[in-house]
Amino acid sequence: MNYRINNLHRPIDSKPEAYEAEIEKITGLKAGDYTWRRHRESVDARKGRTMRFTAAVDIITDKKVRKNKQILPVREKPYDLSPIETAERPVVVGAGPAGLFCAWVLAKRGMAPILLERGDAVEDRVKKVEAFWETGELDPESNVQFGEGGAGTFSDGKLTSRSKDPRGRTVLELFSRLAVDESILYKKKPHVGTDALRKVLVLLRKELEHMGAEIHFRTALKSITKDEEGYLLTTNSGDFRAKYVVFALGHSARDSFYMLHEKGVAMEQKPFAVGFRIEEPQAAINESQYGDMCRFLPAADYSLTAKVEEKGVYTFCMCPGGKVVAAASEEGGVVTNGMSYKARDGENANAAVLVTVDHTTYGEGVLAGVEFQREIERKVFAMTNSYKAPVESASSYLYGEKTAAVTPTYKPGTFFADLHTIYSEELDRALTEGLKDMGRRFPALIEKALLTAPETRSSSPVRITRDSASLESISHENLYPAGEGAGYAGGIVSSAMDGMRVAEKIIEKEKNHVRN
Repeated sequence: MNYRINNLHRPIDSKPEAYEAEIEKITGLKAGDYTWRRHRESVDARKGRTMRFTAAVDIITDKKVRKNKQILPVREKPYDLSPIETAERPVVVGAGPAGLFCAWVLAKRGMAPILLERGDAVEDRVKKVEAFWETGELDPESNVQFGEGGAGTFSDGKLTSRSKDPRGRTVLELFSRLAVDESILYKKKPHVGTDALRKVLVLLRKELEHMGAEIHFRTALKSITKDEEGYLLTTNSGDFRAKYVVFALGHSARDSFYMLHEKGVAMEQKPFAVGFRIEEPQAAINESQYGDMCRFLPAADYSLTAKVEEKGVYTFCMCPGGKVVAAASEEGGVVTNGMSYKARDGENANAAVLVTVDHTTYGEGVLAGVEFQREIERKVFAMTNSYKAPVESASSYLYGEKTAAVTPTYKPGTFFADLHTIYSEELDRALTEGLKDMGRRFPALIEKALLTAPETRSSSPVRITRDSASLESISHENLYPAGEGAGYAGGIVSSAMDGMRVAEKIIEKEKNHVRN
């Protein structure tokens, strides 16, 4: 029988085996009567308590277990991956998390999808990205935004989601298996890091191909036409036909947004956020969060919010021990993002500091948000006619004080500038006052901090409108928007789950068609 035991604790400086004494006390079992593993574990650092780990653990035993309110039987229903009989091969556009997990479910269930990705396979993509960071030579088709794994490949690789959707467990199990990392299954805030994620992507690609999926890299969608036979997809590498098409576009697929809009695919504006990257000493964050116990714990993170004149200001995509990276995907525009390796052992921490924007900022057109992003990115590029990014110390930006700041990690280079000139007066005021408020509550955020501009790609500026029940486009039957770029997710796990939902809807519809 499987059981879950909640609210177990152990000291910060102890090993996981310290849970066993509490397991045996609660259950009445003896050593050797059971096996166990952590289901969830986090650090309890609430004020007024001795810092400790708190966990839920799963045990397997054939012995009788003492009744206790902390013990619950585990009856988890496995995710349905039973194959169906069909010759249909859906086309999935985009090999980010939504596209990859949509393709994985389709392939597992016998539909042998065709996956189209405009960028490179991850091995070649890494070379292109690193060359861009060193030389400033951008490949518009293969960069931090485009290529196998999507934008998340060059990130912290966070595997967190607020959703209680059980599909999330399936996502984590796949990452855990391919990364050979059990901690992904029990950490409250699991992450793989960009280095481990790249290895996972290679293994996932091989698994997809072994199941019959067909993957085409350097294959950019140029046009889509619907006729009585289904959809004709025109790419730079030739034409593809399919009954079912999944648009798992990234949030930076601007040319695809314009093409779909011209083809009459229903779309709408979506709020997003812009701002800066802030980086500060990781040691200061660790000490602020954990005090003297930080020497026993991995790099700490933070999450902060503020409200300024009805505008939300918040930190986002915090990267412990990470780097600020150049993330442009179009020539002539500067974009920043954050990235961490698995070890999170860099000297600096970084995060986005963002303010929410909507049609009141950039106008009413469906694609007005895209043009607003472009305007900012090109404005910064024009400062030096290069992909160098402007920086300013947080103390200078907030208070006009010249104090020491961390060394910037951004490549291909930085230059000092007045960051108050980047955004409109309204947005700049919100960012300034929001940062001041967060800094008063969490001084480690501001002390020795450096701001790098601009962060513009926090999420998609559009939503490809779909029916809430069928998940099909409301204007085009058998066309399925999915993931972050389509406006239905944010982050690796939520995008992956959305891709899985779309795959399930395609399978359900095809099964009904075959049955009838």
